Amino acid sequence: MNQPFNQSLNFRLDKAHFQECFEQSAPAVQAKDYYKAIILGVVSIGIFFVEAEHYYIPFFLLGLAILELFNIKYRQTWWVWRQLMSKAAYASVEITVDETGITTVSEQVNSQILWHDINAIEQTKKGLLLRHKGGVNYLSNSHLGEDIVTFILKQKLVDKKT
Repeated sequence: MNQPFNQSLNFRLDKAHFQECFEQSAPAVQAKDYYKAIILGVVSIGIFFVEAEHYYIPFFLLGLAILELFNIKYRQTWWVWRQLMSKAAYASVEITVDETGITTVSEQVNSQILWHDINAIEQTKKGLLLRHKGGVNYLSNSHLGEDIVTFILKQKLVDKKT
C-alpha cells in the first residue's frame, strides 16, 4: 500500500534566495524595454529645438528618459533591495508538499496552491516555476530534494491527464 506523499522543508528568505528567484523568473531584457526611454529622449530633444525660452519640460523629459534607462539596467538590484526591506526578509519559511498541493507558512504568509490550480510547471536551471491563476511562484532546487521535484513534476503530469 502506498503511503500518501507529505514532505516539509524549511529555509530562510535571504539575499541569495531573492537573487536566484529574480534570475530564474524575470524575463530577459528586450529591445522593447528601451522604447519608453527612447521616445522620452527623442521628444525632449524635439522640444529643445522648438522651445526657445523655457527648457523645463525638455529637461524633465530627458531626466525621465535617463531614469527609465537606470530602471532597466538596475532592475534586479532594485527588486532584491525591495524584498530585503520587506517584512519577509530573513524570515523562516516552511513549505509542505503533499497530495493536495503546496502549502507555504511563514510569519507573514499562509498560502496554499492546489494542484488543480497550477496551469504549468517550468523547470529552470536552478528550480521550478509554478504558473497558476494567482500568479507565478518559484521553488529553488537548493531547498527541494530530488524526490520532491519528481513528485511535483509527476503530479502535474497526472493532473493534465485527468
